[in-house]
Amino acid sequence: GEKVPLDLVLDNIKRIVSAVTLPVSIDFEGAYGVEPEIVAAHFSSALQAGVVGFNVEDQIIGKDGIHNTGLQSDRLKAARQACVDAKIPAFINARTDLFLKAKMKGEPHTQSMLDDAVERAATYAEAGASGFFAPGLLDLDMIATLCARVSLPVNIIALPGAPENTQLAQAGVARISYGPVPYRKMLGWFEAQAKQAFESLDE
Repeated sequence: GEKVPLDLVLDNIKRIVSAVTLPVSIDFEGAYGVEPEIVAAHFSSALQAGVVGFNVEDQIIGKDGIHNTGLQSDRLKAARQACVDAKIPAFINARTDLFLKAKMKGEPHTQSMLDDAVERAATYAEAGASGFFAPGLLDLDMIATLCARVSLPVNIIALPGAPENTQLAQAGVARISYGPVPYRKMLGWFEAQAKQAFESLDE
């Protein structure tokens, strides 16, 4: 929700970049701004910090809605121009929250929603996106249709209930994310171990 201050985010990125040899990407959420010029400035700062990959969302951070396609296209164009200006061919993974928001509300994923996603993907590609991320989409047939109709590499997140990785790959998915799932599982395991340790002290 962009609740971590941007300066702290960038400072963390610098420390990570200095500690690893792998390319570093950032889940930039809404790029900490709505207006294209703010998006460009924040992308520039992240690029200077060493980032070479971005997830950037089309949801309105802190609110219920999603940016209209025109505004999100302008935001992505500004982001890509920041990469061009920095002479860094960064990977911009354009995320649509159509499916995730519907899933969180308990609403079904419809054909019209899929058509909207396909239209957004085409617009985002034209604006300079490198990939298309559709978190929350779990239906294998819809995923396969999305992959077939979208020119960009499609990214799906392996939430509970998602198809197996081999099925996703066969459907045309190019990138599989895990999001917070491993982290939450690790915390659950750690909590169980801590409880067991404390309970053993009482015996």
